[in-house]
Amino acid sequence: MSVDEIIREVSSLKMSSGQLAIMFSSAGQSLQGSTNQIASIVRGSRSGQEAVVALGIATKSLLDAAATIRTMERSCDDCIAQLSR
Repeated sequence: MSVDEIIREVSSLKMSSGQLAIMFSSAGQSLQGSTNQIASIVRGSRSGQEAVVALGIATKSLLDAAATIRTMERSCDDCIAQLSR
């Protein structure tokens, strides 16, 4: 595999990961909004509050995944820069 082919593959990975990061971030924000609505509905219910906590954990996981993917995007940029030298 040539350096140019590797650069193309890493660029493709970066583009795909960017789209995935947007999807994860959007899903996390949407879930956060839903969690807030559910929290106001189930106030006073122990099982409802437990569900809200679980949704909060899921939201954090989605947003953390988006941040990790963005870090990978920056690593792709670094890799492409190194390969282009």
